[in-house]
Amino acid sequence: MIIDEKKILFLLKIYEKRTRIINYIYQCELFNISLNIEELLINNDILEEDLKILKSIEHQYSLLKSILIKTLSSDWSYERVLPYLRAVIIYGIYELMFNTPNVVINELINITKLHCPGNAYKFVNKVLDLVASKLHKK
Repeated sequence: MIIDEKKILFLLKIYEKRTRIINYIYQCELFNISLNIEELLINNDILEEDLKILKSIEHQYSLLKSILIKTLSSDWSYERVLPYLRAVIIYGIYELMFNTPNVVINELINITKLHCPGNAYKFVNKVLDLVASKLHKK
């Protein structure tokens, strides 16, 4: 029972970290500005562990957005995708570079279900599946 509680606390900590980082990216997507750590630090108290990840994402932001844009079908423009979904997917693409696709995609689907109405999670699932299949091609 204690092991289960430790595992639950660990997973909750990861979930909270992902949600915080997505929210920072969302702030930028909402106002159509590039991720800029200095700007975020002015208005936010950012945890050290989040700051490391955000700096890495900031450094690769153009690449991550480019991957998202190239993955969208011709029916979808980048601007048509809701800012929160763009934030989730950008963060998801970043995580897919380092972590197991199924775990990343599942967690981001669950976050999307909690924060977005309707079937938005299906869109996130589809885009991240496509990205994962390209990144993890054998």
